[in-house]
Amino acid sequence: MQATYFTSSVSDEPVKSASDLIQAGRGGYISPSCKASRFAELKTQIRQADTARSFPALQLKAGRFDTALSGGLRFGHVHLMTGRSFDGAATGFVLALLRLMMDQHISSPVVWCSPPHAGHSGHILASALPALGISPSRFIFVHDQHPKRLMGAFEEVLQTRGVLAVIGEYGLFARSADTWQRWVRRTRLAAQTGGAMGLLLGLPAPVSGFETGWHITTAPADLSAEREGLQTDWRPYWSVQLAYSRQGRPYADKLVYDGLTGRLQSAFSRSDQDGQATQLPVSQPALPASVLA
Repeated sequence: MQATYFTSSVSDEPVKSASDLIQAGRGGYISPSCKASRFAELKTQIRQADTARSFPALQLKAGRFDTALSGGLRFGHVHLMTGRSFDGAATGFVLALLRLMMDQHISSPVVWCSPPHAGHSGHILASALPALGISPSRFIFVHDQHPKRLMGAFEEVLQTRGVLAVIGEYGLFARSADTWQRWVRRTRLAAQTGGAMGLLLGLPAPVSGFETGWHITTAPADLSAEREGLQTDWRPYWSVQLAYSRQGRPYADKLVYDGLTGRLQSAFSRSDQDGQATQLPVSQPALPASVLA
């Protein structure tokens, strides 16, 4: 049977039928239009990768998370932070990230979108933020009892330039898979327009479409020093799992947060050549004069 030929829209050169194009991957004929289409797809992928790398990254400097993230947590994207019900670990981890951002950007505001009532992750108390080294004056709180309107505000703020980060507590908004996926695509474009970092906080939800997906839970602290009569380790311990990274790889570690210094660090030392993890000593941060008084 004679092969059917078509005329390419790019040139007048004849193009073979679909049955012949299928054989192109096996070393057969590849038409100019097929080549042009493949080159166009490659250019789009390269452009998207360059756009992603053009945004600055926040380095956690804790364990090997920066390596797993290919340089750090990137601005201009939305990151999903999930946790368990009535466990404030995910909220605490987000506040630790905000502390790192605010130390580098001293003037840009942070917008926190949450329902007016306490959700599964608790409620942010502005008067308690200075205990974490965070100024409440840097925050703009947006409250709405309807999840759809609240997440609409999250999307709109993401498009605004000059905002450091936008946090959204999505609550029950993730129950509808179709609505959730359409909204995720819009927030990705909104974050790239404004350049801020978007952090979504709530229970486990579909991670498809996000730059990274995390799961944070409370971890037990090391009580060996307390049993030996030494200083009690008051710092919070979190089990942090980077479950998904679009440009990196999954990674998990147990982190400890020092609210006085604003540092996140791995609870285990990985410098042992035999691969055995050893517990880090409790740090001795210098207390401010106001606390000592």
